[in-house]
Amino acid sequence: MSYVFFDLEWNQGYPRSDADKLDEIIQMGAFKLDSWQAEGEPFSAYVRPSIHRKLHHRVRKMLPLDQKELYRAERFPDVVTSFFNWCGDRASFFTWGPSDARVLDINLAWYGMEEYLSLEIYDLQRAFDLMILGTDQQTALKDAVEALGLTSQLEFHDACNDAYYTALIGQEMIRRLGELPSEQELHQREQELYRKRREQAAATATIETQLIFNTKPPLLDRACGSFAAEGDCLKSRSARVFRCPKCDNWLCNGNWYQLGHSYIARSRCMEHGRFYTILQQTEENGMWKGSCKVFTDESFPSSLFSMCRLGGEVITVRKLPRKRKRSHSKRTKTITVKPAEKSKVSE
Repeated sequence: MSYVFFDLEWNQGYPRSDADKLDEIIQMGAFKLDSWQAEGEPFSAYVRPSIHRKLHHRVRKMLPLDQKELYRAERFPDVVTSFFNWCGDRASFFTWGPSDARVLDINLAWYGMEEYLSLEIYDLQRAFDLMILGTDQQTALKDAVEALGLTSQLEFHDACNDAYYTALIGQEMIRRLGELPSEQELHQREQELYRKRREQAAATATIETQLIFNTKPPLLDRACGSFAAEGDCLKSRSARVFRCPKCDNWLCNGNWYQLGHSYIARSRCMEHGRFYTILQQTEENGMWKGSCKVFTDESFPSSLFSMCRLGGEVITVRKLPRKRKRSHSKRTKTITVKPAEKSKVSE
């Protein structure tokens, strides 16, 4: 069995048609290991562009490629055939991030090479982020090389060089972990990180929301009435609908996010931007009384609302029914004229 680490560079078109939206591969680079302790063998090939005739201006800035050199290269089907023949029959494939696998599948489908679409490709970036850094953020290849203390004498953003660096990271992870984690292990680690991030966001958002409710002067402060159950107030029109405090237009809150006994929702005025509603309920004599306060994004930052969405329990509310308007159009009476009357009129 061999381990093949590959990297792709592709060109972009200016989206006008379906062909222009295709990310066309213009370079394929790979590095093959016969074992995790082997030195490895490189593979590098340019691909002649046949869809996007000119390099995108962003691609020209990022990649040190000569367009004339690209036109002397082989076409994509020939390069892909040579690549898989070089890989061998028993190869395991690795990439840095999910983008290369997606772009490869798109190009294979475009050229009708469906026999290679069933590849199982391991995302080494995901394993590095979760197992080495303990995060689910997508780390750049250069940052990962520096984080592991690996030598980086070759230039980045070259397909063959990036594949070589990916292979070095794989070898270092094998040395530290013993083996690469399975898909199930990565999924469990992602769920654990998401749970911790939710708990931290909920704790921070609860404290900051309560501080704003108690200390910041609201643009609108009103009572929402008494209700038999705690959640009944959220569905009422008095809690969801209000007038913009600046222009008096009608606004409607979206879904609520619950943090303890506080509920947060957001609405938008087309002229004055977003408003944030904090609703708190207290129980008195078996009845729940609600109090709403509306704040602008100056008092209630959007980053805090993002934490409320992450850490809070979402409460979906249905759309409010619109009032039917009566049609005031007058009915026109049709007058039928008999043939005899028609002749009299003509006379």
